[in-house]
This record gives sequence, structure tokens and C-alpha cells, in this order.
Amino acid sequence: MKKRVRKKSQHNETDLVLLLKQGDKFAFEELYHRYIDRMLGFASSFLLNAEEAEEVVQIVFIGVWDNRKSFDPEKSFSAYLYRSIKNRILNRIRDQKKMCDLSNISDEKSFDGLDIEREICLKETTREALEVVSKMPKIRQKVFILSKIDGLSNKEISEKLSISTRTVEHHIYKAKKSFKVNNFDNIVLFLLFMNEILY
Repeated sequence: MKKRVRKKSQHNETDLVLLLKQGDKFAFEELYHRYIDRMLGFASSFLLNAEEAEEVVQIVFIGVWDNRKSFDPEKSFSAYLYRSIKNRILNRIRDQKKMCDLSNISDEKSFDGLDIEREICLKETTREALEVVSKMPKIRQKVFILSKIDGLSNKEISEKLSISTRTVEHHIYKAKKSFKVNNFDNIVLFLLFMNEILY
């Protein structure tokens, strides 16, 4: 999966997914190169460790090839990638049990298919994260929410709040630092949970 200079295919996404289903390796490579940077950016915006973000994305693409026969060409391939990466991140955080002691919790299922262990972690993590956010200056809270929850670019935030992009970058950096200073490792869980609530 090494990057290299290559000519872009004229096939649209639907055609490429159809070819992928048939085992066409060129179609897989084309989809990979079309979306890899975007998916790495998405994963990196939640995971503060670049290597971990890359590992998650690569695992998802390996899954794409392994499960190629199950794809529906009429459905959005990019949406599948975003959803898979989000779920992979949630599962990784849950399995690592960084914020929650899950040893005494049953396997009972609830909350629309989310297992109860994850729901407990989400609620506890969200409570702690909101406490961190509440201590930030108001403008930093706005920048953080617009960037990490609403998904706006730094330029869009700059225009919306009438501040420079450099100031936006500064507030995002400081916001992330606030989580680290408070020993809060699971910012990703909070962000993904808030996205699920709002959207």
C-alpha cells in the first residue's frame, strides 16, 4: 500500500466498488489512494497518536479487501469508511479500558445495540470531558466544538468567529493540551459520542 505517483482512474466510485466486488486489485488500489489521506485526517482528528490513527485506517482498508464481496455499489463507499473507522476507534478504546473498570459488568445488551459496557464508558468519559471543556475560555470552547464536533475547517471557523486562522490553530492546540494536562486520554470517546448525539 505504498504511495506512489500514479494516473487517476476515470471510473466513478460506483464502478470501482463493483469492480472491487469482483476482486479487481486495481479498483481496490484506486479507492485506497482516493480516500487514504482523507481517512487518515479523520482518524488523526480524534486519535492524538499519528501512528495509532494510521494503524486503524490500514486495518479498515484490509477489511475492505477481505469483505469486498459484501459491498453494495449503490451505497456510499466513503460513508462506509468513516463509519468503520469510527467503530474501530470506539472498540479499541473500549478494549483498552483506559477510563473504565469493566471487570464486574455483565454482558447484557441495551441502548439500541450498543453494549452496556460501552455505554457506561461513554457516559463517564463524557462527564469528565465536559468538565474539562467547561474550564476552557469561552472562545476556546467555541473553536473546539466547531472544529472537533461540527467538523469545520480552521478557515471556516476563522470566518465564522471573525478571528485569524492562526488564532484558531492556537485555541485547538490549547484545547488538546487541556485534555492532556487533566490526564484525559479518551478525548476520542467524547468526540465520537457527541457526534452521535448531535447527528
